[in-house]
Amino acid sequence: MSQRTSVSPDMETIKNLQVVTFPHPQGCRSFLLNDPLTGQTLALDVHLDLVDSVAEEVRSQGWSLPYVVDSHTHADHPSGAGALAKLFSSTRIAHEKANHIGVTRHPADGDVLHLGDVPVTVYHSPGHTPDHIVLVASGALFGGDTLLIGGVARTDFLGGDAGQLFDSVHRLLSLLPDETVLYPSHDYKGQTKSSLGAERKSNPWLSIEDRAEFVRSLTANPPPRPANMDDLLRLNREGVDIPRAVTAAEAVERVRQGGATSVLDVRTDVEFQSEYIDGSVQIPLDQLVARADEARAVPAPRLLLCRSGSRAEMALESLAKMGLAGLSVVGDGLEGYKRAGGETESSGEHVSLERQVRILAGALVVLGTGLGYGVHPAFFALAGFIGLGQIVAGVTDWCGMGLALARMPWNQGSAASSGSSPAGTCAANAPAACAANPPDVGTCAAQPPPA
Repeated sequence: MSQRTSVSPDMETIKNLQVVTFPHPQGCRSFLLNDPLTGQTLALDVHLDLVDSVAEEVRSQGWSLPYVVDSHTHADHPSGAGALAKLFSSTRIAHEKANHIGVTRHPADGDVLHLGDVPVTVYHSPGHTPDHIVLVASGALFGGDTLLIGGVARTDFLGGDAGQLFDSVHRLLSLLPDETVLYPSHDYKGQTKSSLGAERKSNPWLSIEDRAEFVRSLTANPPPRPANMDDLLRLNREGVDIPRAVTAAEAVERVRQGGATSVLDVRTDVEFQSEYIDGSVQIPLDQLVARADEARAVPAPRLLLCRSGSRAEMALESLAKMGLAGLSVVGDGLEGYKRAGGETESSGEHVSLERQVRILAGALVVLGTGLGYGVHPAFFALAGFIGLGQIVAGVTDWCGMGLALARMPWNQGSAASSGSSPAGTCAANAPAACAANPPDVGTCAAQPPPA
């Protein structure tokens, strides 16, 4: 039976437009905008992990997909626009300042796309990035990262400009009525939509009427750069493929640049607790299917790690069947990572699984030999069987004894992760002390601006 799973979308109708929303555990939102009369559909801000789910929805509904749009150059996740457009021979759309290879249509401010008789107006809305566009159709604003629910996007990288963001947001507020439904392309609290009226009343950023104060508040205390941002920009601009494998040296360099949160360690709990890369996320190989959303929440491009590489290869196959993309196996695993100069941490509280295997294997060999001499020669077979098993483990890097020991009660720890949540990498929080922090940092929840 196939393990392939798809994300369950939400569908609703806004006037004469069907809107299908695909949530991603990283906080991203991908959309399909559909004209029910003609079946013509536009895909917006599709995450690479969601290409299969979006394609499945289009095919199952019998729709066509003339347009695939990126609202801007994404720095926190790989775009699936190229892969999706290839499946349906769609026209890729982005602003000309994006410089995306493969994009053939660059709309100007105010240009109109047509889904049957439904007009979709494109507005250039720089601020988060210079190339940012938003879409307006049937009383709905698809705001990308310009205006978020209860917040606005950060502007501290990719040529962002807080003053331009202020201008773009207030231009949209002046053009569109309060009842306009807002669909942002990011939300880190599980929300899907709001309205411009609700944002005018409750979004603390919109209460700052002075442009200079908005700029000062937004640019204070920026959050860390998104993990793997340089790799993601190259992918999203140039359409380069994410390699199936990276060398241990490449993995070391990526971690040094802040990409540890993209390391997905598929070893057992006891192995991870014995030694791990600080900041990495651990999901054991045999739990990947049950914890698929946790794997999706790991920022891509993801580095799959085990002790020597073989289990990471198995994890790649399993995750790919579930629709996850942006996966690279770390060559030679943790052992190669250490040889390449990578730093690790250790809890120092557990006997490593490898040592447990050595102890048990040695004990069984001694036991079989002793029983062979003292009880019956047939017991020599036990020693031979254990020895053969260790040879097989050494050749294949698959150890049944190790897997059995990993399930023993003394090796069962809590699900481990030394990393922090990836959410919030494109959002700014409320002004004042929490400016530009992720929106879900507990005490840094939205506060009103200073008096």
